[in-house]
Amino acid sequence: MTKIFKTPFAAQGDKVAIPNEVQPDGAVSYTQGYGYDYERDQNTDPAAKDIEREKMNGIFHDITEAVGEMQTFGAAQWTVEAQPYPLRGLVYHKQKLWQSRIENNKEEPTAGNAWIELKADLTAGEVGAYNKEEANQRFQPLGNYTPAGHSYSKEESDTRFQPKGNYQPTGNYSLKGESYLKSESDVKYQPMGNYLTAGYSYSKDESDGRFQPKGNYAPTGNYAMKGESYTRPESDNKYQPKGSYQPAGNYAVRGESYTKRESDDKYQPRGNYQPAGSYQPKGNYQPAGNYAVRGECYTRGESDNRYLKSRGGTTLVYNGPGITDGQAASLSQDYRGRFMFFQDADGDYTTLAIFPEDWATMGVTSGSNGYAHLRLENNGRTLRCVYQGSNAKVSKVWVL
Repeated sequence: MTKIFKTPFAAQGDKVAIPNEVQPDGAVSYTQGYGYDYERDQNTDPAAKDIEREKMNGIFHDITEAVGEMQTFGAAQWTVEAQPYPLRGLVYHKQKLWQSRIENNKEEPTAGNAWIELKADLTAGEVGAYNKEEANQRFQPLGNYTPAGHSYSKEESDTRFQPKGNYQPTGNYSLKGESYLKSESDVKYQPMGNYLTAGYSYSKDESDGRFQPKGNYAPTGNYAMKGESYTRPESDNKYQPKGSYQPAGNYAVRGESYTKRESDDKYQPRGNYQPAGSYQPKGNYQPAGNYAVRGECYTRGESDNRYLKSRGGTTLVYNGPGITDGQAASLSQDYRGRFMFFQDADGDYTTLAIFPEDWATMGVTSGSNGYAHLRLENNGRTLRCVYQGSNAKVSKVWVL
């Protein structure tokens, strides 16, 4: 016979509460249960643990108390700790049995949208129904009834109507021959209305023979017979949209090969790379990295021919017979945006000048009263003397 736990195990015995969380010292918990320390040899292993009497009593007490609660009430009692309750979960609360009507139910059981009370002695009023007495007073026995007022009673019919026969309707009639019969009028006249002149419009038969019903028709053209071409749904299911597709072939299943992004991250393009140095792993090439594509940067030779080496000094870029009004001197490279100064025929140095763009005229002075107007042309490769004043004939050009 099934044991009914009216009294939980060790109700009056020595017991301690068992924690839910795993314990740092390996003690028993509801999450871990009895760990490996309880299996160690107590004769040889100092880390071995005893199965404590009070804790075992606590475990059996918890289990039998929960089983007894369900045996007594038919369901576990509602508690905040057990939330949330699932859809159709059963609980016992305030002497009533409740069923959850929603998922993740965190409400306290009460009549409403979240819970519904379950009971065997529901009354008609509790479910919104009529009891027998109310139903007998409110309704008549089932039958084939005609609604009140829908038909005349026999007495009303006998008073109101005469037996069925071929009678002339009551009315003010003209004598025979004084008026046309309906059939005569129908033959002789057409119904009154707003008529168009004969020939003004097509008759229905003419229109039906001449025109087709109004609708959304395709323009006249050379169409394939139905069934000789695919419909739009058939084409959509049979073919893919026009585009640039990979040609048919034997391809690797997704995951068996690297995608372009994976290959780009893992490998560098094939090419002629700088040999690895002694500080790199042994190999024939520079390790993969973020390198500029060939042609996007200058080589050392190109840079040496294009730019002056930065050494904190000056470079003589023109040394000639000198230029005066309207004359120009050719330079080796583009010197726009560079610090430039000049030396006149007397050996005096001028003030510094920077030419930001071609045709930007700058004024420079030399000595006590010499001055000149200069500018760059030909993408910074030609120096022209626009105007020379006093003794400022440019004979040498220096770049800082």
